[in-house]
Amino acid sequence: MPAVKVKENEPFDVALRRFKRSCEKAGVLSEVRRREHYEKPTWVRKRKAAAAVKRHL
Repeated sequence: MPAVKVKENEPFDVALRRFKRSCEKAGVLSEVRRREHYEKPTWVRKRKAAAAVKRHL
């Protein structure tokens, strides 16, 4: 989980923006969305194979 230390005299909005950016870089929201529902092992394999084909092209 990303953590942000609020600096001296730093506005809340700036700290919140830094936190959101660090969460985006860490991929927290995409991971939560991916784990929202159970994914069958065959679907996992199919998704990974499609990603590999897409990367290869």
